[in-house]
Amino acid sequence: MSHYYTQPVNKLEDQPSTKQCAVPEIPMCRICHEGGLQEELLSPCECLGTMATIHRSCLEHWLSASGTSFCELCNYQFTVQRKSRPLLEWLQNPGLHQEKRTLFGDMVCFLLITPLATISGWLCLRGAIDHLHFSSRLEAVGLIALTVALFTIYLFWTLVSLRYHCRLYNEWRLSNQRVLLLLPRSHSEPVLHSLSSWQRVKNISKESIV
Repeated sequence: MSHYYTQPVNKLEDQPSTKQCAVPEIPMCRICHEGGLQEELLSPCECLGTMATIHRSCLEHWLSASGTSFCELCNYQFTVQRKSRPLLEWLQNPGLHQEKRTLFGDMVCFLLITPLATISGWLCLRGAIDHLHFSSRLEAVGLIALTVALFTIYLFWTLVSLRYHCRLYNEWRLSNQRVLLLLPRSHSEPVLHSLSSWQRVKNISKESIV
């Protein structure tokens, strides 16, 4: 009968002979994932860890796009000041391509139809007055009715188009407000983590190998 001898495993050999300190991660913005070299990092809410730091501009842009005023992670309520964008900015960029094309088309139609409707109405009234001088009441009534119908259609189209674009402008104004973040003093202090200091910590941790 054969016997098998097993050599006891030295537990010390399984364990790493060196102990390495954990290298801290460089802080970055949780939205754009950039560091604090170009813009200082803030901790404006109650989030912890890697989700705690954020750029002011990134947070203001996110609050403007989402239309909210609280953190989506910790539900911290920010103090913000909202300002509406000017009408000229909406005229330059009203939003979707279809809305931009509709706005441009209605503006062109308004500029073309307005003088045509004015001249046509004036000619119809002038013709109605001439027919009244020659006792042609039927023709005069017809021209007056044509003038009224022409201006009614023109005003109806103008009001409908104006109402439609006013609604689009109000929706754009509410969803594209300028958001100014107002932070208390305790949250307004920047998180000072430069790349050089992080590199020094990393080098020290590498040297502290047992």
